[in-house]
Amino acid sequence: MESRVKKTCYELKDHGVLHHHGAEDRWSLSVFKKKFHVEIIRHGEESDTMEFDMINLDCSFANAVRRILVSEVPSLAIERVYVSQNTSIMPDEVMCHRLGLIPLAVDPKYFLFPTRKPPASDDLSGFDPKEHLVYDMRVGFTHSSKDSHNKPGKDKDDTLPVAQYLPVYSSDLKWIPLTGQEDHFNINNPPIPVSSTILINKLALGDEIEARCVAVKGIGRDHAKFSPVAAAYYKFHPIIKLLRTIEGEQAVKLQKSFASGVIGINSKTGQAFVDNARLDNGSREHMRHPEFRDDVIFVGMDSSHCIFTVETIAPGSRPPSSLVRCALGVMISKCSHYMAVTETPGFGDHVEECKPLIDIPKDNTESHTTEKNLLFPKGNRSHLNGREVGLEVVHITHDKSRATFTFFGEDHTLGLALRYCILRDESVSFCGYCVPHPLEDMINFDIQMKKGSAIDALRNGLQCLRDCFQHMKQTFISAMKISRSTRKSS
Repeated sequence: MESRVKKTCYELKDHGVLHHHGAEDRWSLSVFKKKFHVEIIRHGEESDTMEFDMINLDCSFANAVRRILVSEVPSLAIERVYVSQNTSIMPDEVMCHRLGLIPLAVDPKYFLFPTRKPPASDDLSGFDPKEHLVYDMRVGFTHSSKDSHNKPGKDKDDTLPVAQYLPVYSSDLKWIPLTGQEDHFNINNPPIPVSSTILINKLALGDEIEARCVAVKGIGRDHAKFSPVAAAYYKFHPIIKLLRTIEGEQAVKLQKSFASGVIGINSKTGQAFVDNARLDNGSREHMRHPEFRDDVIFVGMDSSHCIFTVETIAPGSRPPSSLVRCALGVMISKCSHYMAVTETPGFGDHVEECKPLIDIPKDNTESHTTEKNLLFPKGNRSHLNGREVGLEVVHITHDKSRATFTFFGEDHTLGLALRYCILRDESVSFCGYCVPHPLEDMINFDIQMKKGSAIDALRNGLQCLRDCFQHMKQTFISAMKISRSTRKSS
């Protein structure tokens, strides 16, 4: 699979962005593997944030990594709370909501996605140790203690009663091990919340709370509480070029127009120079000055050089690097799954006549018989990464040169990157996709061929995308090893 692509550079203007297309270059999987590389800029073993560069890749790949980090990397969170007693001022549903948002320092690889809803009873025998993580919370404020917080009343009269309360923290969640869970967790490494000081509630004198909490494995697409990242974003690497010599007072003014460290001034000549374009934040402040217009300075972005920042919510148990590896693995599993579907015997072969939506004159009927319709039963679905997914051929011509596919349980994460790979095939004349409705968890994919089968083009595109992400994952792992060895030697 080989095609030509144009490298795009974006130039920042007063009220928008200009696209500058560079020279055409050949694109193939071998070329991608040769040119793509990763640079680790900032990372620590116990740090919650890492910064790294992915260079020489299309932005559809970068956006897929970002979207998977936010919404498809699994984690555990409290899903069901059995409240036996709650006499605090906080309603049950509010307290349960707060419990669900407590991040847990638990590696989800030890658990399976839930196959059924949690049981109606909180009896431990009803929970599956491979799907459920159980916590108990029993807190009561029955007498004044050193743990309570005293708040004096408005008056300073000692005869007035003193308001007291007992804070309930995430440390009050006590893990209840189910059968076999001690093999993965122990007293020295229990599955506890990320922080022990997350405030859940406050109890007045005489209040008590008794509840059993059940955590399950999920992804951010189902609920934001399952998202393992506090932040995951990328930006294009800035490009700043001085088109003529700038010195003296103008050099100082130019330096102040950019973020600190972007523009430097030579101490001997007084001339401005680009010190570190990476630090630019795209403020366009220099455009406020007429003397710094187009013929003086060029400010743009390199769309093939992406600067990633990933911040984890659990730096100890799930460092940012592990989340990136997992995100790349999610895309690989998607492609492998759908490739297996397209290789299923009979996929695209058993074609039925498509009944026209309007009456067609008998003399023109033959011109419409080339269009066929193939609908697999809705029961032909499977589960991938905790969600119901499926791939169906919705519409296909008799020679299979044009087809419409529906991916159930997918969105732009797969659609944009897969479209990019399919269009690299020179036998494809058209490839596009759409999300029919924001509330519909599906995308429609349309492929039209110059020659060959649309099903083969889809299969080849999935294989190309899988191979690209496999190479990205291996390159990222290698870059992490180099970063660790460099840090140890220094």
